[in-house]
Formats: sequence, structure tokens, C-alpha cells
Amino acid sequence: MEKEHSVLVKKHFEAKYYDYDVLIRKLIPNYEQMHRSVIDLVDAKSEKPALLDLGIGTGETALHLLQKYPQATIDGFDISPKMIEQGKARLQEKSGQVRFTEQDIKNLDLEDRIYDAGVAVLSVHHLTGEQKQELFKKIFNHLREGGIFVLGDIVKFDSEEETRAKEEEWRAFLIQNLGQKEGQYWFENYQEEDLPSSVNEQLQWLRDAGFSDAKNAWEYMNYAVFFARK
Repeated sequence: MEKEHSVLVKKHFEAKYYDYDVLIRKLIPNYEQMHRSVIDLVDAKSEKPALLDLGIGTGETALHLLQKYPQATIDGFDISPKMIEQGKARLQEKSGQVRFTEQDIKNLDLEDRIYDAGVAVLSVHHLTGEQKQELFKKIFNHLREGGIFVLGDIVKFDSEEETRAKEEEWRAFLIQNLGQKEGQYWFENYQEEDLPSSVNEQLQWLRDAGFSDAKNAWEYMNYAVFFARK
């Protein structure tokens, strides 16, 4: 079942990779603000930080990280070879600083690498709760002392009523941006494929992984940005 879900996710991204950067802004409310929040929260102390990008995709987050830290090195992981191809083209001028690896993050292998900071933007909601917990522990173990992990993703809430209300607000946003048919398609796609967890669950899992400082740093509709420090 897990393998089938991974194949579904991979096909899904490969079908839309070519216009992903345009589409994502129509799918995610306040996407630019959310993305900026992720970048701003990365606070590496080194001038040449080693950074981890989970779900590097077309390289947008990596590009902004390199603008903030021009001498950084980035390890990027993604399930889709076509998305990686797009990312390599975007970051061609920085190819010596970015390493792309085609890998499903639920089976993430970081070998013996240690990072100053890690980010995951819209990639963790494809994992089950148990897989998220395992991933958070793995990230913690591969960060330096004082290292940071920033996660931006779709979320649920403790109350089913609040979750439904936020999802309905988001569905209306999709229909307004994309029209009734396409907006409803993406909403149903989310219901069938995605596995978001609640804000408080993920905060607790980050703490359970060992992070001493974990907080919800930004939230809008049913999207949130989490900050955690080792």
C-alpha cells in the first residue's frame, strides 16, 4: 500500500512538474508569504552552511536559500526525476553547490551527513503520521547542535469542525482561482492522496524527536510553517 501511494505521488508530480511554479501559487493561499516565512526562519550561523532541502522539486526554495547564503551547499531530495531535471536547469549556475538525489523522503538516507539547517516545503504531507515521526527523528539526528528545521505544509487541526471549516475555505479559494471544475478536482485530489496531520500533533512529534524549541511560526487557512531548533 505504501509503495502504491509513493507511485501515485510520483506520477502526480511528474504530470504537472512543467508548470508547477505557476500552479502552486494558484493552489496555496498566501504562498509567497508562506515561502518567505520559511526562508526567513532559516538562521544558519555559518557563512557556508550545509543545508538540507526535502522535496527540492524545481529548486525554488534552494534558489532563495542560496540568495540568502551565497556560499551554502545544499543537499536536495525529491521523488520525481522530472522535477529534479527542472531544478537542475534552474540552479545551473550554482550546480557545484547543490546535490540532487532522487529519493522518496519516507526512505530518506542521509548517510553520515550533518547539516546546519533543513527545510521541507509542501513535501511532508505525503507521509503518514508514523512516517513523519521517523523523518523528524532522522532530521534531528543529522543536525548540528543549534541546527534548525523549518517545515511549511498543509495541516489539519485538533477539532474536526475547525478542519472542515478551513478546508471549505480553501476549496472556495481553489474554485475562485481555477474555476469550479479544476478547483474541485484539486480539492478532491487532496482528499484522496494527501495525509496531513494536525498542528499540535506535529509540534509534539518535533519535541518527541528531541527538538528543544518547536513552534507554529506562521499559519493561514489550512497551511502552517513550523520552526524547530536542536
